[in-house]
Amino acid sequence: MNKLPVLFVSCNSEALEAHQESSGLARIIWGRRYDSVLLISSGGDIDQPEILRLTGEGNLALSMQSLLQVQGFAPGIFSRASGERAQLLSSLLANEPRELTELRLNTGMTETEYRSIGHCLEVLREQRVLVICLDDTKGLNDSGSISLHDRQLRELIQGWAEDQRWSSALSSAGFRAGLKARKRERPLEDPTVCILNTAFSLGGSQIPQRMFGSYLNDARQTLSGYGWMH
Repeated sequence: MNKLPVLFVSCNSEALEAHQESSGLARIIWGRRYDSVLLISSGGDIDQPEILRLTGEGNLALSMQSLLQVQGFAPGIFSRASGERAQLLSSLLANEPRELTELRLNTGMTETEYRSIGHCLEVLREQRVLVICLDDTKGLNDSGSISLHDRQLRELIQGWAEDQRWSSALSSAGFRAGLKARKRERPLEDPTVCILNTAFSLGGSQIPQRMFGSYLNDARQTLSGYGWMH
């Protein structure tokens, strides 16, 4: 079965919700049918991942909870009003999903932990779940944000992909143990890097096949991101 794309979207949610016209993101997934949408965001006000059931029966939330528990996480499931997220989604996509769920990730976990979350949820892409990793820049000034078109960030993703290729090629247990011993993992605090690590793993630990961006209005409020298409 074909996998649905994974989209990493960086935008100011307030500006996007106020913008009446479509962002054009729907063109990137044109012809791809999805039943459910999973938003993955970050929150500095939580100390462990949590699952928000926004619309639908909650089957996706239960499935995610089971997958994450296998990886050692213990996310609770909470019901929340969906108005704000539904409005944001209508600005991003053309079709309303049958079920909308949000996974909020806390900052402060390691690179391995964020990637393990993405890896275990990758199976959802084969179950008509469209995954959107949301890097919300609301409340941030431009000087503190990371540009997705910045050369340094592109090189960071390329470095991740190269590391993954080496790890796969030299996959003996002894090599992996030595690599892990040499690598001291520090907690990640930048929300963009946290979410991007998860998206990278969800996309099969490859360089994204698409880069997109658009101006929302004359004030140059922007939406940009990456797409893992297969």
